[in-house]
Amino acid sequence: MERTAETMNQEVNRNIRIPPWLIYGLVYFLAAQISLLFTSLEGNVSPIWFASGIALGGILLHGYAVLPGILLGALATALLNDHSWMVSGGLSIGILLEAIIGYWLMVQFSAPRKLLIKPVHFARFLLFCVAIAPLFSAIIGSLILWRTGTLSTATLPSSIGTWWVGDSVGILILTPLLMTWRSQHVAGTTRPVVEWLALAIATLLVCGLLFGGYLPEHLQHSPITFMLAPLVVWCVLRFDIRTTSLLTLFMAVSALAGTTLGYGPFSGGEDRFAVVFLQIYFGTICATALIGKVILDERQISQHELKLAAKVIQHSPDAIVVTDKDGRIVSANPAFINNTGYSLGELLGKNISLLDSGYHDSRFFTDMWNHINQQGEWSGEIWNRNKSGTILPEWLNIIALENGDNKPGHYLGIYSDVARQQQVMDRIHRLAYYDILTKLPNRQLFNDRLDQALKYAGRNNQLLGLLFIDLDRFKNINDTLGHSSGDKALALAAKRMQECVRQTDTLARLGGDEFTVILQDVNEDFDTVLVAEKILQVFKSPIQLDQHELYLTPSIGIALFPDNGSTVDDLIKFADTAMYRAKELGGNNYQLFDSNMSEPFHWNLEVETALRRAIENSALKLLYQPQFDLHTGAIVGLEGLARWNDPELGIISPGTFIRVAENTGLIHQLGEQVLTIATQQAIQWGKQGITGLRISVNVSTLQLKQQEFFDRVKAITGCCRNCGNSIELEITETSLMENAEFMEEVLVRLADIGLEVAVDDFGTGYSSLSYLKRLPIDLLKIDQSFVRDLPSNSNDTAICRAIIAMAHSLNLRVLAEGVETEEQMQFLRKENCDEMQGFLYSKPISADEISEMIRQGFWHTSVTQDDISSTQPKRPAPPRNST
Repeated sequence: MERTAETMNQEVNRNIRIPPWLIYGLVYFLAAQISLLFTSLEGNVSPIWFASGIALGGILLHGYAVLPGILLGALATALLNDHSWMVSGGLSIGILLEAIIGYWLMVQFSAPRKLLIKPVHFARFLLFCVAIAPLFSAIIGSLILWRTGTLSTATLPSSIGTWWVGDSVGILILTPLLMTWRSQHVAGTTRPVVEWLALAIATLLVCGLLFGGYLPEHLQHSPITFMLAPLVVWCVLRFDIRTTSLLTLFMAVSALAGTTLGYGPFSGGEDRFAVVFLQIYFGTICATALIGKVILDERQISQHELKLAAKVIQHSPDAIVVTDKDGRIVSANPAFINNTGYSLGELLGKNISLLDSGYHDSRFFTDMWNHINQQGEWSGEIWNRNKSGTILPEWLNIIALENGDNKPGHYLGIYSDVARQQQVMDRIHRLAYYDILTKLPNRQLFNDRLDQALKYAGRNNQLLGLLFIDLDRFKNINDTLGHSSGDKALALAAKRMQECVRQTDTLARLGGDEFTVILQDVNEDFDTVLVAEKILQVFKSPIQLDQHELYLTPSIGIALFPDNGSTVDDLIKFADTAMYRAKELGGNNYQLFDSNMSEPFHWNLEVETALRRAIENSALKLLYQPQFDLHTGAIVGLEGLARWNDPELGIISPGTFIRVAENTGLIHQLGEQVLTIATQQAIQWGKQGITGLRISVNVSTLQLKQQEFFDRVKAITGCCRNCGNSIELEITETSLMENAEFMEEVLVRLADIGLEVAVDDFGTGYSSLSYLKRLPIDLLKIDQSFVRDLPSNSNDTAICRAIIAMAHSLNLRVLAEGVETEEQMQFLRKENCDEMQGFLYSKPISADEISEMIRQGFWHTSVTQDDISSTQPKRPAPPRNST
């Protein structure tokens, strides 16, 4: 809403297009005309020149850009006062010098924007702008008038003084008022309307009495100006600086008007000293009021900040304590009191050693205090004892708080619960190294354990067996019963396999329906066969899943160290090859790797040939699945999904032809073609006025490893940078972590050319958080396996919450995939997930359908959101063919 209001204000300003210099020129002219009404007191010089405050205030707010307006206003004033062009030009130059010199001095030696916030800056304002700058205008203007004969030699000194003081008082009154009027934040407390009215009425009565001719003749020249003092004090203490400036302006105008008419304590006919007294009086009143107000405001701001800090400490979940330099407790927050079990009265004045558990020796505390004395702070784990004697492991941060002499006067201690931090670290560890669905080690932990097992077996000259297990036709379960049932079946299958291995062995899930078993301390080949046969045996009985009986069969490949391979990669490859041989033989069996086995082809030669032809003829097309902002309902992105309908083979699934492309090297040509189509479509949408979209394209690991990948991507997407839409590359979590250092270099280069990067299928891989925080990524996509059972599945809700919280702490956006129900969407919105994608709103559709949905107003982008009618539905409507 704030951005919307700011945008509307900018559009209004652009439509009006009144330059500031013109506004200030007109205001300067009007202020000068008002000031000239009172020149009869001193010939050609006004006692208070309000226009000087307008000139200096304008340049302090807008810089030198307002000088043309000030010059025109000054010239018009002088010419209308019957001065020649030469004299008018000279007077105008003096006025410009006054404003320029005051502004230059403030910029060089102070901060103009802070002159009403900090007393030191206001003091410099008084010196530079009120005392020094007006001298130039007074001397130049008076000398010009004297040279032309308008002023006599006798009156020249008094005219310079009157001019100087008049400009100074005008600056004191008008410049602070302009600065506060243009400021969005005015210090002070909002007062009730009644008090405002009371101040206004009192000001009118006092000014009317003093300067309205209502005083008896014998009191006209008595020292009764003190009657204005209570009003000033009232305003300073109770109202903001804007009101204080308005009060002084009204009193000054009233005094000038009354004095001109011969009323009030400053009326003295042609008495020059009455005019000087008026100038000095109002200069003193204004300076005193403003100085007092600035000092008071600064103190109020400091008190507000102190109160806010006290509230933060009071409500902090961490225990916070403050001690003096001798370690005596002077303050403690409620969390500290609750942790220690002592009351505040029992703690105050006591030494912090009251909590000593005896766990740490004297050397620990000596090292701690030496570090504090050298660095001014210390952090580390410490064990304290509460009132009941319970040991409290805590993480302590100590900060030395220095006095004015740069020596520690107090010490601040912040205690954090180590147990709570350990729980968070454990959760992060589980997310990073364990499969959430089956609770088994994931690929990262499996690779690490296999590497360690190979080293151990090599040192001890032992055999090691690796089983690669794939569940036969598992895809049928997902397709017929749904992914939720498939996930349950995987968890039950993992539990059965776990019964077949020893505690010293490692059963891991690599992803999907692929499992591995590391068998250590193997005496002979037959030991691995026994385990494989046990796994086949446990799957002979059906799995009971809800009302269904499922028969799962595994295909198992076996590879041995050192007979078949000596490295992690070789052993996995050979076990995988043996597993595919088992599948070729019909599944539900095991195969030992043999050197005569050729690595299985995971693709069909006919599909490969047709795919090459399709890429050459640009026969593949892209469908786009929309991605929506969960909070605004705007369509913010589209995932481009490649689809292929071969004239002879029919519709080929993406899983099939992408795997073929990766294993044949066609993935590079396929990826470039998909990226080109997506980029051209982004440009086309931009030309149609559809902007603010992020078009994402999936990128294979093989593409990222290609040497020319970056140059090709830069060449393809370069023409899209100014089209109003952007390109995003999606990289799977597994691909991202295969070679994290290499990926970091690639992603940094992609970010430099303005491309966004999303991590796809997050949660199913094995992300290292230490690398994740270093990578220049923009978006995490929660895998649909975690979204499917929301919000009924407690595990999935915990995982999604953890991923969202972790991503936001790393300043990353979060998108949930596979959202199919209203309940899932509401849960994700409540948990502050940023975006969603799924069949709830739309399946993948063509670019023309996307354009039509936006054009007809069913969907709106973030750019067009402000133009959507209030009668339009706030959440995106599903397309007609999305069911």
